Amino acid sequence: MDLKRIRYFCTIAEQGSISKAAKILNMAQPPLGKRLQELEAEIGSPLFIRTPGKMRLTEAGMFLYRNSCEILSQVDALKKRTINIATRQKRVVKIGVSYLYLRFFSHILLEFYHQHPEWDIHVQVSDSSHLESLLINKSLDLALIQSPAECNSFYVREFAPVNLIAVITRHYASRFTQAQATFSDVGKLPLIILHRINGEGTYEQLLRKLYAEVDDVNIIMKISEPRLVLDLLNEGLQGAVFMPRSEFIDSSQGFYFAFDITEGMNIYKPALVTLNTAKDTLLI
Repeated sequence: MDLKRIRYFCTIAEQGSISKAAKILNMAQPPLGKRLQELEAEIGSPLFIRTPGKMRLTEAGMFLYRNSCEILSQVDALKKRTINIATRQKRVVKIGVSYLYLRFFSHILLEFYHQHPEWDIHVQVSDSSHLESLLINKSLDLALIQSPAECNSFYVREFAPVNLIAVITRHYASRFTQAQATFSDVGKLPLIILHRINGEGTYEQLLRKLYAEVDDVNIIMKISEPRLVLDLLNEGLQGAVFMPRSEFIDSSQGFYFAFDITEGMNIYKPALVTLNTAKDTLLI
């Protein structure tokens, strides 16, 4: 089997269509389709079920994809390690970190630094959806983000879920007598909601529950970064925000307070994510 054809096949499988894969591979659709036909002819069996919406792997295609990912990751690792030996330079590793989990992942980054002194680590902070796109385009080696809803293209290692809390400003916090609050009671306050740029995430999950339990939902602002929300609360913005416990920072002047939500809601799921074809090259 030709490695280039295998790589083309894996990209089509990850993207779900020849047109999308052609864009990623920076090549025209007809020659990419021809390479797939040649591979299927060599195998002697279709590798995809063609449907109007998306190309889906056959049983043979799924077997080939899983094993090809392993082979390609080993080939890529071999190439990179050989180049390292040849050049004796530090290996550049590009890591994306989501705004949603900056504090949660800080110790992970520190572990990478201590465990891999041979790495030249480049860190980019952005929205989870943007970092997923950078992974697919191979502009990142790994991302520390909210666990993706669509995992076909990714190897995902989830960490333990982070508890959901409500951060409530002093004006409204006086309504609560304990360090706990129900989701619906917080939902009646003016709300700032953490919101990703594209795709479905924690925002949509919170919104569905809010509209199911609260008659008059009042969302006053949507923000992607927890630190900015806390800064605004310190500056006098009045209301409440649902956020991961890991990102909470005490207000030194008591402008806001953290409340545990009595209902268990595991919506905050931090994860280490790479492409399937890249997981072994990072030894994760």
